[in-house]
Formats: sequence, C-alpha cells, structure tokens
Amino acid sequence: MNLLQASTLLVLIVGLGLGAAGAEEAHHNVADPLGFNLTDGWFDPTAHSHFSRRGTPMIHSFRVEPAFTRRDVIVDYSFSRKRGEEEHEIEAELEWAFTRRLGLVVELPYAAINPNDEGAVNGFGDLAISPRFLLAEYKRFLLAFALEVETPTGSTRGDIGSGEVALAPSFSTWIDLGHWWAVNTQCGVEHALESNDSELFCRASVIHTFAPDADHDEAETDHDHAHGLEPGLLSLILEVDMALALSGADDGDIEAEGIAGLYCGLSEHADLRLGYTFPLSTSQDLYSGLTAGLLWHF
Repeated sequence: MNLLQASTLLVLIVGLGLGAAGAEEAHHNVADPLGFNLTDGWFDPTAHSHFSRRGTPMIHSFRVEPAFTRRDVIVDYSFSRKRGEEEHEIEAELEWAFTRRLGLVVELPYAAINPNDEGAVNGFGDLAISPRFLLAEYKRFLLAFALEVETPTGSTRGDIGSGEVALAPSFSTWIDLGHWWAVNTQCGVEHALESNDSELFCRASVIHTFAPDADHDEAETDHDHAHGLEPGLLSLILEVDMALALSGADDGDIEAEGIAGLYCGLSEHADLRLGYTFPLSTSQDLYSGLTAGLLWHF
C-alpha cells in the first residue's frame, strides 16, 4: 500500500463515520437480553445506547476491544519513550455494528519513530480488519468473539509494518459489577502466518464512572441517549495489557504495560479519553507514554 492509497483509506474510514452521523436514528436498548441463545438476534437492528439495561455506562477502554458492538469513529494519538527510541502514532479506527450481534472493526495506524542512533522513519502500519460476533448477552454480562486479520500493507522500514499476514482470534467480556463499576477483558492468540511467531495476549480494565445519583444503577432504566454519555460525565480507567511470546525469537518473554486514564463525555456524540502508560515488566523497552483519543458516536 503506497502513501496515496493509505491516505485515501484513512480519509474513507473517518469520513464514513462522520458522514453517517447525520443519519441519526433513535434506538433504545430495551429489547430482552438474548442470553446464550445463538439462534436469535443476528438480524435485529443494533441499539445505539451506551448504557446497559441496568443503567451502567458502557465505556470503551484504551486497548481492550469491547464485547459490545456499536458505531464509532475513534482517532487515537500516542507517544512512547522506549529504550533507544521515541515513537509517535496516530490510529484511525472505525467500529461498525451491522446488527445486534454482528460488527466490524477497521484500524489503520500511522507511526513516526525517532531512534537515538539512526535517522527517523515514518509510515503507515498494517491495516487490520476484525469482524466481531456477540455470543452472549445478559443484563450484567456480555461475551463476544473477534477474529482480527492484520494485512501486510504497512511500511517495513523501522518495523512499522510486519510484512506478513497475522491472525488474532480473541474473546472479550463486559461485566457489570454494580454501582457504575465495570470490567472489560480480552484474551486471545496472535499468530503470524509466515514466520510462525505467536503470542498469547490478555488485557483487562476496571472502570468506575462517577454517578450523579448513587442509586442510579440499582434499577433497570430505559435511557433516551441514542449515542454517547451525558456531557461532563467522568470515568476512571485502570488497564493492564500483557503478552506472552509462545514461539519465535522472544519465546517465553512476558511484556506487561499499565494505563491509568480518564474518559469524559464531551457531547451526546463525542467523548475524550486521556491516559498515562507505564511498564509493568522488566523484559520490555517501554519507559513511559501518553495516549489521547477522540471518539465520535453515530
């Protein structure tokens, strides 16, 4: 993929989401939960509410891909200081819910790496496409399966792109703990088809949203918010991202990073998240980092 093609794709990803925002429909998350019945819900229209049936906000974590499906455009910026280099990355992500159970995620990163002993390199990373399937739906629990396909479309200079196809099946959960506390988890395996390098990854986040009413989540509610959270609603996110190399040159190495951040509702359609990244293991190069993201709901 050359620069013109990648730039065009990036514009299409963002433009598709922003353009669809004008075609607003007021869907409410009031249908009965599907449970673990895999025969229903595949063609039901998606619900755009960002609250569960019990009124708990469903917050999109930093790296944990959520179990819920909805329609978002996300633009993230991250800066990281690593051993021997600094890295800047901008990633555009489109999350598109086709039905109540079926969704698709498309991600395209652009990175600039400044090594301490060499010239800077920059370019687009690998385009990733990930279909998502909601498997179980309860009032307090969601379970989804996703299969991410990374394509060798990125620049291989500076290892920005991998240069090979990789598959990453994973399971994600969303758990309502009550009183506006929630947990997101994601576990899976990433496998590169040519090099046969594989790693097991596990991610988890604990989220607390500061509720204006302490009893707000104790009864089922029918929210009229078709898209995002109320402006000014604030959430605290604590997240862990761990990876264990199963094969390849780094076989047996464990890398773990933590993110502490805030998530704030800007308007009915837009949210902002800010986070600080720090290492949790000694076998990696990360010193520290910052991340900021804008989420647009439609």
